[in-house]
Amino acid sequence: MNEFIKIVLLFFIYSFIGWLWETVYCSLKAGKFVYRGFLLGPYCPIYGFGILGVLYFLEPLKQNIVILYLLSTILVTILEYITSYGLEKLFHASWWDYKDVPLNINGRVALPVSLFWGIGCVLIVRVIHPKVMLFERFLSEKFGILLPIILLLLIVSDLFYTLVNMQSFKKVTAQISTAVEDRKQELSAVLTEKRDELSANLTELKQSVSEELNERKQLKAAERTSWLEEFKETPTIKKLLTHMSFNQKRWVRNYPNLKLKNVKNPSEVQQIINKNKKNSK
Repeated sequence: MNEFIKIVLLFFIYSFIGWLWETVYCSLKAGKFVYRGFLLGPYCPIYGFGILGVLYFLEPLKQNIVILYLLSTILVTILEYITSYGLEKLFHASWWDYKDVPLNINGRVALPVSLFWGIGCVLIVRVIHPKVMLFERFLSEKFGILLPIILLLLIVSDLFYTLVNMQSFKKVTAQISTAVEDRKQELSAVLTEKRDELSANLTELKQSVSEELNERKQLKAAERTSWLEEFKETPTIKKLLTHMSFNQKRWVRNYPNLKLKNVKNPSEVQQIINKNKKNSK
């Protein structure tokens, strides 16, 4: 029983530390608060599983820092790859993409990132974990089995809620994608006519080639903005956006590398959702 309590508490402690790290790092990078995590609660289970694996399999090797580093790097890389693959197959979406990072494997893992995780694991095993154990003992002595049970019920409920949300998310993004494609067909003739008319006017008004090219770029940007605005205000899309939950909008907003596999135009769908969020503030 004591071992069970210890495992559950350590899992949640390191899941919270992982969530805190990602939230702080991504918030600083984005210049705004970014609530990370696939689940609704403040924890990232991949960190809990990863650190527990390192602790239980590799802690006996902590005196040999080189072996500890190498094996930790391999272990967390395998876990990250499996998690990425599993989430993609289960939810038809990829949550991170390392394709722009050198030495990556299918965009799921990348050597520079894995080397960084290895350093983090060594730091945790040799520096942070002894202090975490003091906190774990305090919690286990004060709350016993009650706290682990509450935490497990909490994460199971969160997981169930997230799974239901994800099914709804897949459905609504597919519907938005279909609505966007339908609206594109309706607007195509009008936009083509306006573009030809404006293009003809620009040719007549502009004598300088450079000025004309600059105007064409501005026209293209304005056209792109008008498309997004038009899509967002389309009744069908507007209704779908209104019914999206906080968690669904958060996934799109806080995971810029999120790739939706079930839609034809994922980039446009993500931009419309984000634009709706900004304008609703």
